[in-house]
Amino acid sequence: MEPAPPFRRRWPWLTADLQTIRNVLPGRLAGIPPESGQRFEIPLRDGSGDRLVARYHPGYGAAPAIILVPGLTGCEASRHVLQAAGAFLAAGHPAIRLNLRGSPPGRTLARGHYHMGRVRDLADACLAAAELDPAIRERGIVVLGYSMGGALALRLAAAPYLPATVMAAVSISAPLDLAAAADRVARLRNRFYERWLLARLREETEPVWRRAPAAVQNAVAAARHIRDFDDALTAGEAGFRDAADYYASCSPARSLGALRVPALIVHADDDPWVPPPSVAASSRLRVVVTRGGGHVGFHGKGSRLPWYLAAAAGFVRASADACRAPAAP
Repeated sequence: MEPAPPFRRRWPWLTADLQTIRNVLPGRLAGIPPESGQRFEIPLRDGSGDRLVARYHPGYGAAPAIILVPGLTGCEASRHVLQAAGAFLAAGHPAIRLNLRGSPPGRTLARGHYHMGRVRDLADACLAAAELDPAIRERGIVVLGYSMGGALALRLAAAPYLPATVMAAVSISAPLDLAAAADRVARLRNRFYERWLLARLREETEPVWRRAPAAVQNAVAAARHIRDFDDALTAGEAGFRDAADYYASCSPARSLGALRVPALIVHADDDPWVPPPSVAASSRLRVVVTRGGGHVGFHGKGSRLPWYLAAAAGFVRASADACRAPAAP
C-alpha cells in the first residue's frame, strides 16, 4: 500500500472539536452537488418490503466502484460523502452514495430504520450496485463507511454472506466497541454533541417510535443519552433485550478476526466521540491512528480534501492490484 503523507492539522482546525465540526459549519467545501447522480432504489431481501435509495455516478477506466455509507443521522448529502464522491470520481471510480434504511431521503420507502444489526442491507446494496454496470461486477466494489457506516462496512467484510464483488472495506472514525463509544459520547464535555445527535435521532426515527407502544414513546422522549435511546428503541428494533445486549452482539471488534477481504481502519487519537481502536493489524487488517483529526475530520495540510481520502485511495489501489495479480502456482 502506498503510504499517505503523515497527517498534520491545518489552521484554523487545530483542536479535536474544530476538526469534528468543520463539516457542519457554513462555508464552501470541495465536493459534488448533492442533487447530482442517478437516483435508484434497492429492494431489500428480508421480506419486509423496505427499500433503500442511493445515487449512482458512473466512472471511467478500470477502477473499482466505491460505495459510500454515511454514519448516524447522515445521508447521501452529508458533506464528507460529497467530498469523497468527488475525489473518487475524479480518479475514475464509479461512486454510489448510499442512504441507510429509513434515513430521510428514503423515509417513504421503508417502515424500518437502520441499526448495527442491518448488515444484510449493505450486502443487498452491493448486489444491487453490481447490477448497475457489468464493469462493476468485473472490477469489484470497495465499501467505505463513516462512523456507524464504517462499523457496518467492517461487519460486512467479515460476514459469511459477503458478496463476491466486494474486494475491500474502509472505515473512517468507526466505533469498534459500541458500548465504549456510547460511554464516551455521554461524557460531560460532549453534552452538546449528544443533545444534537439525540434531537436528530428522534426526528429521523419518528415514523418508527410513533407506531410503538406508549411506554416506548415515553422512553424515547425521556432519553438523555444515546444509550438511553438505544435501550428505549434501537435494541428492541434490532431484536435484542437492551442496549447492553445490542452493543455486545453488534460491535465490529468481535468479528475482525474473520475478515474475508482486506480492511482499512482510519482513526484519530483525539476523536471526541469514539475511542481509538485497540486492535492489532493483521494480514487483512491495516490500522492507521493519526495524531489529531477529530471525528470524521482529518482536515490537514497540503490539501483542501480530508487527509483520509489519500490514505483510502492508496489502500484501494493496493487492493485492486492484489485482486488483479495472478494467483501463485
